[in-house]
Amino acid sequence: MTHHPESAPNLRLRHWASRLALLVAGVSAIATSQATSEDLTSEPYTGRAVQLTPDAPRAKVPFVVAATATKSPDKLVEAEVTVLVSATWTPTNPEQAARPWVRATLSEGDSEFTGPEASGVLVAGQPVTFQVHNYLGRDCTLGTRCEWAPKLNLELQPGAAPGTVEVVWTATASAHVVDTSSTPKGFAVIVSEP
Repeated sequence: MTHHPESAPNLRLRHWASRLALLVAGVSAIATSQATSEDLTSEPYTGRAVQLTPDAPRAKVPFVVAATATKSPDKLVEAEVTVLVSATWTPTNPEQAARPWVRATLSEGDSEFTGPEASGVLVAGQPVTFQVHNYLGRDCTLGTRCEWAPKLNLELQPGAAPGTVEVVWTATASAHVVDTSSTPKGFAVIVSEP
């Protein structure tokens, strides 16, 4: 193989040009990212249990996520919520071999749009646990309180064998303030039911 005298400098030049391009991309990504305060997480909130049956296979469970502050920076607040779902199936016939599924999604307000779904295949008499997560709307400027109204949407598999599914749910939310790196005085995140 012959060595071309021009190829070694060209390779070095390309090497440094690619490094420079990566450096510029990294600096521009950092320059365009917004500062945020630390995420503050609520205490876990366990809501009232919900029952699903083949005759009533769906339920919408409303709850409230609130972010409050005693002294407000009047800045945008971003929040997200995670719900841990535990479903226990009690079939009418204990010998039932079919195992139905239960599905959970989160929506906000009156919107029919839901975020990612999570589901679990039920086993008679044993709790099946899974979690669903979603970001909440970005339309809240913190005065002294921001509030979101998510719904936990539950669905039992259509045509499931007769029986009852008891669903216990626990929600945890977190929030932060955008355009500031400091946490507002008295900032708190709370989950409750209306």
